[in-house]
Amino acid sequence: MTTALAHAVNFWSPHMSSKNSPRTLQNGLPRANTHSWRPPTGSPSDPDVVLASLPMGTPDYLRVIGAYFAKYNSQHSKKNKGVSFKTMHDRQRMVVSFFRELRHETPYRNLDPRQLANRHIEAMVARWLERRLSTATIHNYLSFLRTFAGWIGKAGMVREPEFYVGADSPHAHRSEVATEDRSWSAMNVDIAGKIAEIARFDHWVGLQLELEAGFGLRGKEARHLKPHGAIVTSDAASPRDAAAFPECRTFLHISAGSKGGRPRDIPIQTQAQQELLDRVMKLVPPGSYVGRPGFTSLQNQARFYYVIRKFGISKADLGVVSHGLRHQYANDHFEADAGGPSPVRGGTSRPQGNKPARKRVSRVLGHNRERASTGYLGSSAVMRSKGRKPSDPPAS
Repeated sequence: MTTALAHAVNFWSPHMSSKNSPRTLQNGLPRANTHSWRPPTGSPSDPDVVLASLPMGTPDYLRVIGAYFAKYNSQHSKKNKGVSFKTMHDRQRMVVSFFRELRHETPYRNLDPRQLANRHIEAMVARWLERRLSTATIHNYLSFLRTFAGWIGKAGMVREPEFYVGADSPHAHRSEVATEDRSWSAMNVDIAGKIAEIARFDHWVGLQLELEAGFGLRGKEARHLKPHGAIVTSDAASPRDAAAFPECRTFLHISAGSKGGRPRDIPIQTQAQQELLDRVMKLVPPGSYVGRPGFTSLQNQARFYYVIRKFGISKADLGVVSHGLRHQYANDHFEADAGGPSPVRGGTSRPQGNKPARKRVSRVLGHNRERASTGYLGSSAVMRSKGRKPSDPPAS
């Protein structure tokens, strides 16, 4: 973490250091109890008091940012609920980096974050385009800025991406259809070998990755899984999930850590899946989740990302991320069900079992819409429109 980010998070109040703050860790990430902790109203550490003490145009822009994050970052931008620690961290890092670059690399060197306007965003979007950031990254950055603008009383100011990049730009709209295989195997990563290598260093992270690979779990779902009591019969499973897999008698129930809090039941279809769960239950005490004992959720998350990056699981090193195991599971599942490869794996025609296979993939991944499967499997029509051939490698 950069010094700027650590300062923005840690010294938003001049009266509270990172050493004695219940709100932060030394590396600037929120503590596990950040969602519920608030400084006393009217105290020197109250974000409103801090902001009132900083005149518009203050050079101490990091404290301005830090105060807003202390006040709002645990909240969802639209819904009345909290957000994950990862979302909180990603927001902080992006907004601090945005203003730091804006003040150092553009003419807007004295900008107070409370004065954010579209001309400042336009200047930064131009820099993002020069750096060839991906469409998804640009859209995510604008989403973070949209949230921040709402915090400073400028809701609705941040426009849709096409306003900044142009309606005809390929970055104007984010495609929900995958155009390349993001599986580990697509980048020639030995899945079993790499996970075994990681497990020798940290067997908890190894187990979390095995669960991602074996059941298509998101990283957070794997870390929050309490395996004892999570295996249910088809009678106790969600009726929709049980109906989608009538041949299965047992399911793995997933709820904690799921996107939007939506529970689902994943069919246990192979002996390898059952053996994995048996191993997990031997290692994890009843009532505990899959993670290092004594660690908080945030600490387990930090440990997970530290370990996988140490072993090259990143776009910069091996060209894959942990979420690629979910793509692996989805594409492997589709191919086994449909009898042919998905479009992103070179499938040139729709196999006979295409539609039911897509429905089942959507169900195991926790999506209600069949169309959601295209984010993992791709679409033959889209692949043809982009002139991609089955033998084409993933775009760099």
